[in-house]
Amino acid sequence: MQVGWSDEPPLTGQLNNVIVDVNQTSGKTQTPIINALSDMNILVKYGGVTKTLDFLPSPTTDGLYLGQLIPTRIGSYYLVLNGTVQGQKISSQIPLDLVESSQKLAFPDTGGGSGVTGTTVGGSSTTTTNNIGPQLQGIVSQLANQIDSVKGITGDVAKSNAETLKSIQDVKSSADRSYMIGMIGIGAGVAGIIIAAFALSRRGVMLTQ
Repeated sequence: MQVGWSDEPPLTGQLNNVIVDVNQTSGKTQTPIINALSDMNILVKYGGVTKTLDFLPSPTTDGLYLGQLIPTRIGSYYLVLNGTVQGQKISSQIPLDLVESSQKLAFPDTGGGSGVTGTTVGGSSTTTTNNIGPQLQGIVSQLANQIDSVKGITGDVAKSNAETLKSIQDVKSSADRSYMIGMIGIGAGVAGIIIAAFALSRRGVMLTQ
């Protein structure tokens, strides 16, 4: 199973297709699998946000499936696959190629002059576009992915701390029970000594009389 974009490089705001290519391999021979995704649930993931993708068979290539998508932000996208293909269980998260800003290929700049600086080289006027906006968007997308990962790690640490606290409480409860049993035993022993001493003193008194 192979995944990717139908149009590369993938650009923001441009209609594209996420492709899934499914083949059965025997030695060096590959056989396309028909209706391979009937028992699959496939999501596209960006940061902590997911979206279900509907895949249709390619009209030209057997075993190839297309899911339409317009990526709106630059950065890393992932394909999350869960289900079975011909009885084989699949649960995987696969990265797609990085989505880039459409400004990379746009000309002239769509900002209407905003962020454009002019220079003169050899008597000819040239313009350069300020791509700070798309660059910041890329940084934000990467931070979103990192924050998502940190949330997962924080959840694991919190769970571990909760389990440790429970173990400490169990040990404390056990120690408290042992302490109480010990104190009851000591109390019973002291009471027995007092009763025995009282009995001996009574016996001494009676012999004296």
